[in-house]
Amino acid sequence: MNARLLTVFATLCCVLPGLAAASCSRAINVPVAPHGMAVVVKHGKAAGVVPELLDELGDKHGCKFVFPVVPRARLEMLFRAADADLIVLSTRSPERDIAGTYIPVFKYRAVLVGIKPLDSAVQTVDALLRQTGLRIAVVRGFDYGPAYRKLLEPAVASRVQYANDLNDLMRRIQANIADVTILPYSSAYNTIIEDPRLSGLDSQLTISALDDIPWQDAGFYVSRRTLPVADQTALIEMLGSEEVGNHILKSLSKVIPPAVFSLTAKRH
Repeated sequence: MNARLLTVFATLCCVLPGLAAASCSRAINVPVAPHGMAVVVKHGKAAGVVPELLDELGDKHGCKFVFPVVPRARLEMLFRAADADLIVLSTRSPERDIAGTYIPVFKYRAVLVGIKPLDSAVQTVDALLRQTGLRIAVVRGFDYGPAYRKLLEPAVASRVQYANDLNDLMRRIQANIADVTILPYSSAYNTIIEDPRLSGLDSQLTISALDDIPWQDAGFYVSRRTLPVADQTALIEMLGSEEVGNHILKSLSKVIPPAVFSLTAKRH
């Protein structure tokens, strides 16, 4: 086989499934923040279901992933500024679509979570905002769709507290600094279980679905700004496989009680 044919074959092997295992031209930068049992940070290092899965996939397909730990709000900034190759367990948004290709993996739902009985009339974000006596807290950088983004508008800034991460958020609820939040309940549950200071808080919480926050996709964003096309192709093929979604949900279901898990996660 002459040199030209070798070059063509090598290129095809990188981009076509079945010819060879996918491989990456360099280490893939995946900034992460704590995210329940999916991403756990211990002693400054990332662990949990998703980093461990990526490491396994990397060994199998010839890709190395590195996981710098950053505050959740910085993930968006890094991705937009072309300082991140991959965002894990992300929702889809027009802003992120500008910078990357979205790969849906499973469905999840954010719900209204509070520490005291909630008015049954609170069935939408608009109804929540009309309950002016309720103090709302959210994690900076989280986004659960158009209805949720109403909480982030300047007009309601005085009603909303911004927590740095899930632990900060749940401690605000526990300390009666905030009354309610909106997030996938599995994330709240995992945070409570992992933080001894929050022990017993899960038994005090009330949970209800909101009509205007439906089930939506959770998945990965692969950057179009930082990665060569061949690397993008390899990652999209790797992360979009049925194996990845099934593995994540199966792993999470082992550490989250079924009643909790069924509230906020399911396959497509």
